[in-house]
Amino acid sequence: MTDNEQGDLDFSFPAGLHPALRGLSWLIGHWEGHGHTQWPGTGDRKILQRIDFGHNGEPYLHYLFQAFVDEDGKPGDPVIMESGFWIPRDKNTVMAVICNPEGVAANWQGTITGLQSKPGGELATKIELTTDAVLSQGTHTAGSRIYGYIQSKMMFAVDRADNDVTMRPWLSGELERA
Repeated sequence: MTDNEQGDLDFSFPAGLHPALRGLSWLIGHWEGHGHTQWPGTGDRKILQRIDFGHNGEPYLHYLFQAFVDEDGKPGDPVIMESGFWIPRDKNTVMAVICNPEGVAANWQGTITGLQSKPGGELATKIELTTDAVLSQGTHTAGSRIYGYIQSKMMFAVDRADNDVTMRPWLSGELERA
């Protein structure tokens, strides 16, 4: 698929995009929306979220996620922040290296599946990631993530486990391109 053969897609491939990033290209841009975070001891909190995925022509995406307390639709105090790199691998697989200011760094591995531009294709609408490779100053031990592109929105869910908590939902969101 060339940059001009996008068919029914509701986004375009950015100029200078490295060919290895085609399966992740729908992520590129600035996203804003709402979601929830929940964890034992903190309850269920409604949050506002911002996600930025960018590229510089190299075969990786840079990533920044920020979440804020939802104060009547306006961002309040920061709740969560993480940044990292998403790197496509062979055969529709991806690695993401993500860290946060609480001292957690994780190496996520996963697959890119979903709508494909042609057999063995290049364009995906779903990304699933898991990790058990976590460096942490706290108790974080494992996690799973799923990101989907559904009706022009990014939807995602993150589960995590800690030393004393088995894998459970932690974070979710529904965002639109801003």
